Amino acid sequence: MLSALFASLALLIGLTAAGASPAYAGLDGPVAAYVDQHCAMDTTGSGKTTTAVPVDRVTLNLEAVSHDPADSKITAVYTIPGTSRYGTLFGQFDPTRGNVTFTYTVDNPPAAATLSLSYEVAWADGTYYSTTLTRTLLHCTRDNTTGVDKEWWFDDAYTTAFQQCTTVGTWPYSIRAVDVTVHISHDLSHSSWFARQPVWVDYWIPGKKGYTSGASGVTDSVGDAWVTFRLVAPPSGAELDILSSVREDTSRTYPVHKWVTIGC
Repeated sequence: MLSALFASLALLIGLTAAGASPAYAGLDGPVAAYVDQHCAMDTTGSGKTTTAVPVDRVTLNLEAVSHDPADSKITAVYTIPGTSRYGTLFGQFDPTRGNVTFTYTVDNPPAAATLSLSYEVAWADGTYYSTTLTRTLLHCTRDNTTGVDKEWWFDDAYTTAFQQCTTVGTWPYSIRAVDVTVHISHDLSHSSWFARQPVWVDYWIPGKKGYTSGASGVTDSVGDAWVTFRLVAPPSGAELDILSSVREDTSRTYPVHKWVTIGC
């Protein structure tokens, strides 16, 4: 299966080289990529046979830069060269935001290993693009569960998350919930770039399938925004992956990533 997958990628690279327009030449081509990694612990098994497993959560955010994001199909694959480990995810660009995000969980990441991320994008008009990124995989262990590598994320915007415990419904049928408020801010020197622009906040809880749309809003005159979403009956103490998509006045959409622990 893995060999067939890479054969497909190789074929796509050939199609890209043959059919891509010169307008797509450059560092990012028609796609910009942002990557970060986050050490955490997952639990496998149940009852008295549970086992804590160190994991590296690898997040890949792709943005359509010089091509209309609509009508796209994306395949994103991670591998660890020298091993048989890989993961494949599928998606498409959001036609309004122009981006898409993939998150992989790599169990027991080996020390000094290379992470390879390959992705291919096919548009309905026949345009193809594919490339491979390489990074050093975080060595997440039982003694190193808080390491975060944000080297490749957007650095001009910041997020702070606040949690308010609450309930939904009336006792004795009330359900525990948490309201998560995200404050998005920017460097003052760049605030005019992000003033009065749309922002979107998505979230992901490990074990769930893909990201859920949390809230959206518009920044104020200095590029700040406050948005709130509610989690009903969340797994207490679990990790919450918050991904904000921040629009710039050039219509670029940048990711701002934050991990927090659910406290309610």
